[in-house]
Amino acid sequence: MSRVTRRREALVEIAALVGSGRPVSEFAEKMLESISAAVGAECVALAVREGTAPPHVWASGKSDWISICSKAAENACIGRSTQISGDVLVREIDRWHDGKAVLAFLPPIEDSFVDLAAGYVLLAESAERSRKLLAESEAQSSKRIAELAAVYEIGQAVNELDTDRLLRLITEKAASVMDAQACSLLLRDIESDCLTIVASWGLDDDIVRGTKVSMGEGIAGRVAATGEAMLLLDVENDPRLSGASIRARSDVAASICAPLKDESGRVIGVLNIRRHVPAPPFTDEDFKLFCVFASQAALAISNAKLYTDLSNRIAEMSTVSDLMRTINSTLDLDYVLDQIADSIVNVVGFSRCCVYLADPRSGELEVSVYRGYEKGELTEKIPVGQGAIGLAAKEQIPIFAVDEKSLGSGLGRSERQTSFLATPIVVRNQCIGVVVVDNSIKGKPINAPEVELLSTFVNQAGVAIENARLYEAMEEKYSELNVLFEHSRTLSSAYGLENVAHIAAAVARKAVTCDGCILLMLGERRTSVALQVTAGITQRKADELRELLGRELAVEFVRELRTAATVTKDSLANYSGSAQRVLKLLVGEKGAALIVPLVAEDATIGAFVLVRGDGPPFMTGELQLISIVASQVAVTLKNAMRYEQRMRRQVLDLSTLYEFSRRISSSSSLEEALDAILGVVHDLVDCDESVIYAIDHSRNVLVATAKRVGGAKAKISEPERRIDDDSVESWTVRERKAVVSPDAAEDTRFSTITSGGRVVRSLMSIPLMVQDEVVGVLCVRSFSPNLYSEDDVRVLSIIASQSAAIYKELEALAALTSYTDNILASIAAGVVALSSEGVVLTWNRAAEEITGISADDVVGRTYKDVISMLNIMEEDKLATSQILDKVRSTGKTYQGYKVCYHLPDGSRVYINMSASVLSNSAGESLGLVIVFEDITKEIKMEDEFRRMGELAAVGQLAASIAHELRNPLSSIKGAAQFLQKEYETDSAISEFLDIIIDEVNGLSKLTTEFLEFARPVEIEPAPVDMNEVVRRTLQFMSVHIGESGVLVEEQLDLSLPIIEADEKQVEQVLRNCILNAIQAMPNGGKLTVGTGTAGEMVSVFVEDTGVGISEENLSRIFVPFFTTKTKGTGLGLAVVQKIVENHGGHIEVSSCVGKGTRFTIMLPINGSVRRVMSEADITERRS
Repeated sequence: MSRVTRRREALVEIAALVGSGRPVSEFAEKMLESISAAVGAECVALAVREGTAPPHVWASGKSDWISICSKAAENACIGRSTQISGDVLVREIDRWHDGKAVLAFLPPIEDSFVDLAAGYVLLAESAERSRKLLAESEAQSSKRIAELAAVYEIGQAVNELDTDRLLRLITEKAASVMDAQACSLLLRDIESDCLTIVASWGLDDDIVRGTKVSMGEGIAGRVAATGEAMLLLDVENDPRLSGASIRARSDVAASICAPLKDESGRVIGVLNIRRHVPAPPFTDEDFKLFCVFASQAALAISNAKLYTDLSNRIAEMSTVSDLMRTINSTLDLDYVLDQIADSIVNVVGFSRCCVYLADPRSGELEVSVYRGYEKGELTEKIPVGQGAIGLAAKEQIPIFAVDEKSLGSGLGRSERQTSFLATPIVVRNQCIGVVVVDNSIKGKPINAPEVELLSTFVNQAGVAIENARLYEAMEEKYSELNVLFEHSRTLSSAYGLENVAHIAAAVARKAVTCDGCILLMLGERRTSVALQVTAGITQRKADELRELLGRELAVEFVRELRTAATVTKDSLANYSGSAQRVLKLLVGEKGAALIVPLVAEDATIGAFVLVRGDGPPFMTGELQLISIVASQVAVTLKNAMRYEQRMRRQVLDLSTLYEFSRRISSSSSLEEALDAILGVVHDLVDCDESVIYAIDHSRNVLVATAKRVGGAKAKISEPERRIDDDSVESWTVRERKAVVSPDAAEDTRFSTITSGGRVVRSLMSIPLMVQDEVVGVLCVRSFSPNLYSEDDVRVLSIIASQSAAIYKELEALAALTSYTDNILASIAAGVVALSSEGVVLTWNRAAEEITGISADDVVGRTYKDVISMLNIMEEDKLATSQILDKVRSTGKTYQGYKVCYHLPDGSRVYINMSASVLSNSAGESLGLVIVFEDITKEIKMEDEFRRMGELAAVGQLAASIAHELRNPLSSIKGAAQFLQKEYETDSAISEFLDIIIDEVNGLSKLTTEFLEFARPVEIEPAPVDMNEVVRRTLQFMSVHIGESGVLVEEQLDLSLPIIEADEKQVEQVLRNCILNAIQAMPNGGKLTVGTGTAGEMVSVFVEDTGVGISEENLSRIFVPFFTTKTKGTGLGLAVVQKIVENHGGHIEVSSCVGKGTRFTIMLPINGSVRRVMSEADITERRS
């Protein structure tokens, strides 16, 4: 067989051996035999070494050469000399995959054959390596598939098994996949920071039960601490465990410990597996595979935990949902809070709980409901930000408090209290309260799930609380709306400003609880503020408020008020002046005030001021509510004001016209009517001056005919205005329209108007027109600006139009009245007209003169009142009243002639009187007309004529007697005087002659008195001072008075007026009276002479303390020739009476026997005749 064939066959054999699938070690010798045959060597040896292990040697060939070749190959493989002898060829096989391979040939062969042999060996090695790789690949694939199956099974178990079963499954699958005999899973406890075996496979329960490993302790502790997995083949010599004092177990071949990490990379536990002897140790591939498994297991554990958490979360949410469904089943806040507290204790599982809610008024947290706490353990109110509870509310985050004392929690002291959790109740980013819980009773700490569940529950409960609060707020709002609706109805039904104001104040007090309510109202012109209504305010405080509100700053404050504001003592500094003093008076030391403007039609008309003396401040809700009430009240008040103004205007128009008509109708002259018009003007508008101008067409000027200043009639001092000048009055006439100027000083149409040195600011000038004819101007002025409006012009225009018509009528009436008055004044008889009601309408001049009563005193009074004023006896008053009553009732005319009226002084007045019914053209009774005349003078003249006739006869007789006696008496006296001279020495004869002469002188004096009495008295009137007459007469008679032992007292009226009289005659009267008084006091006494006035008369009285005159003689003392004296003619007092009556006076006498007599001489000041004087008039003049 050729070498080539042999090589081919050898190659086929080698290929067959390689393709057999057997290990090289099994067919190495056979392969070397084939190689030896192929390359022509006698002996071939192959040495293969893996790592540091002894080489494996195979040989084929001659038996005696095998040992040589084998030795040579072995030595070369381990690095010894590769040449044993020169006959052996040693060649290392290049590109050997792992370790070293050497061929030895004996005898040596060619290099090409050596390479061929090496190629054969490499081919076999490559084939075997490929088989091994394939097998390993298949094993790895199987293991990977097993791992994936285990991971899948574990993943499936996450949703199907509980956590404990899942953990046991992980250990079981880990041991199964990794061909391990034991596996343990340790999880990390966050609180204790220890590893605890939670599942195992292949371990005894005694080993597993209660095993805990601290972080960093042992293999598991170090892996958990470092987070790096460990493959442990030699525990005692592993440098990673140096100093760990870990004892190696002889039965453990190898172990792997891998950390379990969650998604964030945090170590949550450790997974540990072991292989026991005789199982092979773990390889790197096993390590890698286990690390992958561990990571998947960690993920499964995290997922399981997440699943468990989600399941718990779902259960919790379901529980929360059920609780919230129960809680939300009602909107009763108290019930909701009770349910929340019960759920926190019974469902969430805390020992105790307390719910604080924020008080919207004070902003503080207040205890609303609690469970498990004693009442004394809780602080009722906690400010936000104070302590742990207040801080939780402020920061809106849960706060876990360990030391309640240091944190200032707000909870009271408790022996059981160790820690608590304060969780804020936050709704829409606003803290509405805080839930405080603890587990002190159960003696366990608060864990994270409880905190999380509580937070979830509290968040949901917060919504329920807020809903309940909103419901309460809605209920309150609904109640408020009902209140507002009712109040709106009440306000709408109110009438009159005063009524609306009181109802508005009551509504405000119902809407917002307060101690007092004040309603301030600006005046119509917004220049004053009034205390319209006060409720709950003392009278003293109300009076102080009125005084402060009268100041300009207070008015400005109310006028400028536009937004509501709460005022306390601390905010008073924001105000000044009267406003500050008003608010300080209301707020006091601890109170608060709520000021709400009343704005209508974009203008402030007033304000509400609500006061709380000592209580919580006003809240935003109350401010909003009262603002709504205020807006409605403002509109209602504005409408009431407008209605009242309109009604007042209408009433004012009507009342003005009525008052206007009444005053005009009661005016007796054009002057009075014009003044009455101005009086009405002053009642209607606030003005300082008013003037009526009339047009004098003849001179083309305006003439002031009436003026009032400050409401009182004033002297007309206005200059005449030319119609063509630039005055406002002339402009009014020319333009024939009214002028209203808010500030005349700024009005460029007219020159500056002044009055009394002051500038007129507000002005109205209104034409007086009748049938399109301007007859005058009504001008109204004020020194204050901005007083008048078009409404004022409208009202005054009504007055002006009526005034103009009345002016024309009164002008004509004045002429007619003047004519009628002249007629009545010219009638000598008294004329009185009575209305149908018996009221005096007319009282002419003759009636004034006859009665002495002015028309001003009687016009407008009833006739009975006037009769009572007459100075006549009551019987006469009654008779006169009955006469007029009869005429009024029967309509029959009464004619009375020489009706005698008795005066209180005893004198008489005689009247002729007629009374008849005054009828119109239709025959209807309009009243009575009484015409009377005083005929006392005529009656007295008749008496005087009669008496004078009698006196004349007596005088003639006396004169005849006196004449007949005078001549004989003269002769007798002359003869007696002659004889007296002849018989001067004869005393007896001389004495008788003296008696004759005295008697003759007495008779001569008597004849002289006769002659004087008979002689007519002529009066020579001249101004006479009666005080001077009294002094002079007393001085003249002083000697006689002194000789009589009489004391004199003067009582002279120093203000006595001068009278018109004959001085000599009145002296004679006074002498006669004084002489009679002295003669009445023969034993001395007191003489009093005095003067005085009585109406239009001067009185002179002479009073003595003498014997007096008897009543019988008193009525005869003025009769001529009557005397009670032994001497005298009885003509003295008759002469006195004659002189006094000739002066138009009279003499009165009063006397009391034994006490004295008083003569009173009444003389007229101006010589006027006697009148029937009214008692009231006499009293008035004497006072």
